[in-house]
Amino acid sequence: MWRDESCPPRIYVPPEKIKELSANHSLMRRIRSTFRMIFGIPDYELYLDYWHAAPPKGETAPLSEKEFFRQAIEARYGKGNGTRCC
Repeated sequence: MWRDESCPPRIYVPPEKIKELSANHSLMRRIRSTFRMIFGIPDYELYLDYWHAAPPKGETAPLSEKEFFRQAIEARYGKGNGTRCC
């Protein structure tokens, strides 16, 4: 059978290793979320988790990442009425 040399060969990954990788991913995600909370950075992944767990009434889809951050910036700094300090 023809095989492209640029493609890596398929390897078997045992279920235990998959669980370990999944746990590591979950831990890294929690650490990342914690740092975002400490520094006041909005967490889009956390928003999606909450949204899928209990979607707000009247909304059919979650906000896009761009829209989520735009709303977070507006909530923190206001609508941008044109005044700047510098």
